[in-house]
Amino acid sequence: MFENIKIAFFDVDGTLFSYAINGFYESTINTLIKLKEKGIKIAIATGRPYEMLYQLEELFEQVTFDYLIVSNGQSIYQNDNLLYKNFINPNDVKTIIKKANDLDYAYCLVGDDYSIANKYNDIMVYAFEKVAMPLPPIVQIDEHFNKPASHLVIYEKLNTMHHFKNIIKHTIMTSWTIDAYDFVPNNGVKANGIKLVIKHLNIDPSEAIAFGDGDNDIEMIKYVGFGVAMGNAPLEVQEAADYVCEHIDDDGITKTFKKLKLV
Repeated sequence: MFENIKIAFFDVDGTLFSYAINGFYESTINTLIKLKEKGIKIAIATGRPYEMLYQLEELFEQVTFDYLIVSNGQSIYQNDNLLYKNFINPNDVKTIIKKANDLDYAYCLVGDDYSIANKYNDIMVYAFEKVAMPLPPIVQIDEHFNKPASHLVIYEKLNTMHHFKNIIKHTIMTSWTIDAYDFVPNNGVKANGIKLVIKHLNIDPSEAIAFGDGDNDIEMIKYVGFGVAMGNAPLEVQEAADYVCEHIDDDGITKTFKKLKLV
């Protein structure tokens, strides 16, 4: 089975990127290089927008990824060439902004040429520090905002998601941490991005493996032939996976590929 693997997909934060060392383990980087040498394509599937991937310079200097799936499947790049782009429904964006402003919630918006926040709160500050990214500039945002948005994140506890569930028509919510949730189009999850890459390669989902640790990784873990949850993933992510590997800080990715005899 595993000798047929043609591509491996990786979430970034908590999967490739370790919060403990604020970076990437050398063993993980070496494993990615070995996969490439064996002819297995590698791809990132992250909630991070493309504009914020520059923070992964340490990784990109050593490893060349075949595909980048960013903003939870909203955009797909191959060798820095845009293959696919999707945006949140503009009416839903305005609805979300109005409700978030009414509730005095902190949020970020990202588009092709901008990354902005309405204000900072402790959750947002901690989240950006956690993934080693600078905070976006604060801009006054209201429901008349009309720039296409590929990424909208509210930095509040997940138990506040219910405020938005019945007011958005073309958008769903997903999360990568207990303190924030993302809004994406109905067809904008990571699994959709993976589906499009697999179609682009003209291969079958059974020929793909994926690693993740967040709620927004569940669908992609289920979609591929062999879905792996990190040992540091929440229980619901682990339950969705075909296999649970060791913790990111216990070399989970490298140990898995060695067990599968792929490196």
